[in-house]
Amino acid sequence: MTNTIQPTVVLAGGGHAHALFLKRLQKKQTPPAHFILVSASRYTPYSGMLPGVISGQYTAEQSHIDLELLAHESKCTFLKATVSGVDTKANELIFLNGDRLQYDILSINTGSTQARVIDAKDSITIKPIRPFLSWLVQPLPEHIKQNESFILAIMGAGAAGVEVAMALHQRFKHLHSLEIHIVTAQGILKGYPPKVQKMAKEEIERKPIKIHTHFRVTGVKDKTLISDQNDHLPYDSLILATSAAPARWPSESSLATSPDGFIQVNLMLQSVSHDNVFACGDVAEFTHSRQAKSGVYAVRQAPTLFQNICNMLEKKTLKPYRPQSQFLSLLSCADGRAIASKGCFSTRGRLIWLWKDWIDQRFMAQFPVPATDSMEFNGSD
Repeated sequence: MTNTIQPTVVLAGGGHAHALFLKRLQKKQTPPAHFILVSASRYTPYSGMLPGVISGQYTAEQSHIDLELLAHESKCTFLKATVSGVDTKANELIFLNGDRLQYDILSINTGSTQARVIDAKDSITIKPIRPFLSWLVQPLPEHIKQNESFILAIMGAGAAGVEVAMALHQRFKHLHSLEIHIVTAQGILKGYPPKVQKMAKEEIERKPIKIHTHFRVTGVKDKTLISDQNDHLPYDSLILATSAAPARWPSESSLATSPDGFIQVNLMLQSVSHDNVFACGDVAEFTHSRQAKSGVYAVRQAPTLFQNICNMLEKKTLKPYRPQSQFLSLLSCADGRAIASKGCFSTRGRLIWLWKDWIDQRFMAQFPVPATDSMEFNGSD
């Protein structure tokens, strides 16, 4: 360790796992160490409630954790900074402004961005969420107000794309001139059981939202999506809800990364190339298997991350993370109903949404949230 008096543990990123890590700092005895949380923003969103924010069921404040206050309550230093790299030889985290922060143990939970599969400069991604919410609260274009046709295209039909499409329909259902189209190279909810796919398709079409399956986008020109079969879909606004993509800096460092650029970890959530670096959530990828990018996994990884960092501080053996073979998925239909699935089980209805709402509200009740009307989506906080 570089600091023989008190080692420094740096938590890079304010994801779900690190938020829960800080809660454990409040409740459990830990070895002597200086904990520092680094985040580009004071507020971090809880992914489970974001469709509800879009549809208007929740306020932005209800869905965000106040990381600075959480760190203060956890006797952890909060540093607002954007990570741009890591110097593993010097054990230093590098920030966008050129500053550096030395660590003895580093944990990375910086999440993911959206894969930009096409060159559409006018498109908006749903990750990171703050620019998307900024776009969402902008004044409506005049031609929508005047009941002229307006086409909103959403690329991607995974859980995020499906939930966002239904949430946007709920938010703007009073605008009869608005058309929402989902575009996907395959079917909807790839990887989900056929019964769940069927339920989701029925819910989407009931809105009505138009689904374009097997529409593999190969180009975009003059606000028109072009498929490999030369089908054309004009749009006025384009939202990318494509697969998760990592930031560039992990693959530009000496950390071992997957071909896609995610940090490779073992079952101890430890970098396979650097023992004193941990990674979890969307930014990480196991070498033995590939998990879907979901906040559920980050939440489940938090106890193992906390235990293993404490064990490393005490020079004890690390414990393996035991991933679930199946996990509960709750998809919001944005109209007070939801779809539940786990393994072969699936169902939907009003009670499922009430169940989802109870789970989400209980999760957020653990954390300090921003004051009412304190969040302005103008890029600052």
